[in-house]
Amino acid sequence: MSRYVAAALAVRVPAGSSSAGRHPGTGALPDPVPARGSELRAGAAAMAPMLIAYAPFGLLVGAAVAASANPVAAYLATWTIYGGAAHLATLDVLGHGSGWAAAAVVGLLVNVRLSAYATAMAPDWRGTSVARRLVAGVMLTDAPWALARGHAPAGRREYYLGAGGVLFVGWPALVTLGVLAGQWVSALPVAGLLSAMTLGAIVVPQLRERPTAVAVCVAAVTAVLTAGVAAGPALLVAGATGGAAGALTARAGRARRSGGAS
Repeated sequence: MSRYVAAALAVRVPAGSSSAGRHPGTGALPDPVPARGSELRAGAAAMAPMLIAYAPFGLLVGAAVAASANPVAAYLATWTIYGGAAHLATLDVLGHGSGWAAAAVVGLLVNVRLSAYATAMAPDWRGTSVARRLVAGVMLTDAPWALARGHAPAGRREYYLGAGGVLFVGWPALVTLGVLAGQWVSALPVAGLLSAMTLGAIVVPQLRERPTAVAVCVAAVTAVLTAGVAAGPALLVAGATGGAAGALTARAGRARRSGGAS
């Protein structure tokens, strides 16, 4: 984050031109540009309390990592997959002996919702360097995206980076604790509900977004219809149908807005 230093905005008013720097026709001064450092700190402060909501899920993922056939590889996936639901799904498929190819497909499908997030973020990141966009993409997941979407456009990029940075450090720490306390976490009576509880806390506030609501509803209906199918294939089908429904809904919404603008 050292490259994102605070930038000062210098506004010079030419002599004899008292209206310089004002909005044309209004006489009002332009809105101040937020300092990058302050936006980074604000995003980090907003994400810090949400780590509490992520804690049970992170412990559960850590317990699954400790119980896997290859704990080292499973632990390294904390960064390469960087998604609790996809991580658990991948470990579940591998645990049932379905092979790495099937596990990779399931993990990708569970994370397919991130493509919709990236599409929604794209306008805010146009014109930025490739390096900054790569950093933003690596840290992309539900909570930082949701926090940034509710933030004012000015300073939204730095706010997102601040929030994403905290989770990118905090999530592996939670998984590590879960690895160390794996047997204790697995023995909890509510261990099977921790994943759903955490995802619910993150997803429910986003149901106001039509694509998210459609994706969740379609995935839920698909999960009910595939209740008798093995967990791996059922999750694959539910993730694929929900993600496709959300993406199509988002595309239809963009088409309506562009048609209305023209």
